[in-house]
Amino acid sequence: MSFLTILLLYYFESCIIASMEKAVWDVKSQFETYKGEAVFDAMVAEFLLSDGRFSPQMESTLAQYGVTTLPELVEKQKERLAGLPKLQSLFNEIEMPLIEVLWSMEKTGILLDTDRLKKTGEEIERAIVAAEEEIKKEVGFEINLNSSIQVGNFLAEKAGVPLAKTKTGRYATNENEIFQHAEQFPIIKKLLAYRMLSKLRSTYVESLISKVDEKGRVHTTYNQVAVSTGRLSSANPNLQNIPVTSEFGQKIKACFTASADHVFVSFDYSQQELRILAHLTGEDKLIDAFKNNRDVHKTTAMLLFNVEYDKVTKEQRMIAKTINFGIIYGMSSFGMSQTLHIPTDEAQKFIDTFYKTYPKIQIYYEGYIKQGKIDGFVETLLGRRRYVYEDPKRKFVDNNMRRVLINYPIQGSAADLMRKAMIRIYAEVVKNNSSVKLLLQIHDDLVFEVKNEKKTIDGLIEKVRDIMCHIHPLAVPIEVDVKRGKTWGEMEKI
Repeated sequence: MSFLTILLLYYFESCIIASMEKAVWDVKSQFETYKGEAVFDAMVAEFLLSDGRFSPQMESTLAQYGVTTLPELVEKQKERLAGLPKLQSLFNEIEMPLIEVLWSMEKTGILLDTDRLKKTGEEIERAIVAAEEEIKKEVGFEINLNSSIQVGNFLAEKAGVPLAKTKTGRYATNENEIFQHAEQFPIIKKLLAYRMLSKLRSTYVESLISKVDEKGRVHTTYNQVAVSTGRLSSANPNLQNIPVTSEFGQKIKACFTASADHVFVSFDYSQQELRILAHLTGEDKLIDAFKNNRDVHKTTAMLLFNVEYDKVTKEQRMIAKTINFGIIYGMSSFGMSQTLHIPTDEAQKFIDTFYKTYPKIQIYYEGYIKQGKIDGFVETLLGRRRYVYEDPKRKFVDNNMRRVLINYPIQGSAADLMRKAMIRIYAEVVKNNSSVKLLLQIHDDLVFEVKNEKKTIDGLIEKVRDIMCHIHPLAVPIEVDVKRGKTWGEMEKI
């Protein structure tokens, strides 16, 4: 048999296999039906093909392609993917395999100690009452703290807070608006604390208790087509946004407990986005800091303030940390001034000094934005795309979009590498192992429930850490922090 004949047979066999795939919209929601079958998820494919522009809807997508059935749609999507090798690889090697991983996590759920949560809820309720009484005493008259109108009128007209107004003529009292005045008007800090407590009570305490199944477990739903960067979102209930810096947030997390004879083990990428920034930009000073295991925030502070590494103060490190992450997220001088509570011109000097300190970062971003304007899209390390122009007919990038684009290759690449790691971990560690369950993904963090046996735990740590640290080659080493504990909120670093 000639080599050409073999190639032709392989080609026709591939075509037959491809044609055997079932066209499905949102496979994960119907996974029990299609488990083990060859399927093509048209919803996931469209999210990639739309450059993350929207969360696809079946009817509008069919109409967009001028077809009436899913098989017709899939054929057209396959044609488009064939012309975009990076996206095709992302779809076949990451997005499709990830579906089973997410389905398994959702099905497993996490055990919730409802009695402990109820007691935590009672503590929060007492804190809410105390906060409300303290604020009303300071206000001097009866006020409904849940009324944005009453709160806005008081802050602007009685307390003298210079609030902006909404399109309807009311005072803006959203968190971003009033937070910038918190240092000057201490009552705002009390109001924000009251709001956070109220949100914890309604969003988590009351909501979580209502979502416990007959086995005492809570099952979140992960959406892989909601965020343009490729980050997963969690809903019903959202287990990704419990405030980790809040005392009561940690107490709520401590209500999630491992099953009998099991413990939680978590794996958290250490400064992953800064490492990806160093890799993408090729910035020597950052790369050197990571390679030599130096504190990257102290390194930045050392260079910004022209002091020796060992003489960097806590305040200087805090400022450097804010700047490091602020650059990643495209923070403006105004935003940085509000975060650091310094004048805007001083914040701009910090930003300018940062770019002089790390010149390759600025060079990278300038070239990246320029190329994005030419192409109409930007990419992550693995080829996930995001559109550049809100209106394709209007070739203009405003400041808000520029900030989004600056963050995209960093956060998007981190999300893609985490997805890739989850797929390998599920296949090699979890799928055929009854002693280990992957329960949660909180962006850079994975939480497992594992049999409380030294051999099992040690094996898990060695294997998962190895996969996460070597999932994709970077110019700097990847580090993973490991924690262990009986509850999610009370885990200790190993």
